[in-house]
Amino acid sequence: TSVPSVMAAYYLAKALGTTVDALIEESASPGLKPAPAEPVKRVPVIQWENASDWIENPDISTLPSGTAWEIPPENPPGSMFALVVRDDTMHSTSGPAFPVGSTIFVKPPTDAEANDLVAGYTHDRHQLTFKKLIRDGSQRYLRPLNPQFPPVSIDGNFQVIGVVVGMAMRLSKGAIR
Repeated sequence: TSVPSVMAAYYLAKALGTTVDALIEESASPGLKPAPAEPVKRVPVIQWENASDWIENPDISTLPSGTAWEIPPENPPGSMFALVVRDDTMHSTSGPAFPVGSTIFVKPPTDAEANDLVAGYTHDRHQLTFKKLIRDGSQRYLRPLNPQFPPVSIDGNFQVIGVVVGMAMRLSKGAIR
């Protein structure tokens, strides 16, 4: 009988264990029982400079309007989020590659391990980087997958905010969009 706000519909669907789409379908055809909705959880695509803040406070009401949402490769726990790759440091000509414009899914870590692909920062929490974490004895460094960029030695101040667990790309006329 009423049209709820997007946020109210989101919380209502979450409380009922369904999706907003399923609620809308059911309200459009009241006599028809819709097929059970598969609970697919989307994650927000966060701006790089806001990712550290999201980890501390994963509250969707703090997201700017127009925030994109993506379906991750696995059902996300807690504060998983996505970032859009902004440079070619992780675009390799062989092996795993993360081209500019692709979406990476970041899961907050318990502990990042050697060879994990990580998002983190050294001194400024709003200056995030995305690299492969390498440990060589007591030394740690970040290695880009693109061989044109050098590894970066990191000190004890490096803070991992998440481990990259997946990637998605959308193509339009042969280009990543």
